[in-house]
Amino acid sequence: MPHEEDSMIDERPSLGALVAGITGELSTLVRSEIELAKAEVRQSVKRGMSGSALFVIAGVLLSMAGLLITFALVYVLIEVADLPAWASFLIIAGVYALVAAAFIGIGYLQVKRARGPERAKAEAQRTKRIVESLPPNTPPVPQSVRTPANSDVAKA
Repeated sequence: MPHEEDSMIDERPSLGALVAGITGELSTLVRSEIELAKAEVRQSVKRGMSGSALFVIAGVLLSMAGLLITFALVYVLIEVADLPAWASFLIIAGVYALVAAAFIGIGYLQVKRARGPERAKAEAQRTKRIVESLPPNTPPVPQSVRTPANSDVAKA
């Protein structure tokens, strides 16, 4: 029987061969995952590009529709109000200018009210003050001493 155990031991791969095999398989797995990710990104980009192209086409068609509606409104003024063509065009252009001015005003107010990342700036200033107050060559605080539950970020 000892002879059978020796033959079984001889048939097993060495530790070095096992590690080399695992390393090779891991390398193949990582390369396959990277290729899968690349393929998914390519497919996603293609979908995004075709969707963007459709949005551009829709935008062009809506612009054309807007021009046609503008001309229709001008002709309505010509027919209904019995105005000359130049006056009808000026009236419609004036209405568009007023609408644009309203959008500019609303946009300006919204941009003016927008604030930067104030909490993040305050936290960065606080961290800067703490770091500057430390004496030189201070060792880092061990993880077991840190208390993230008491921090301002955890409360927010």
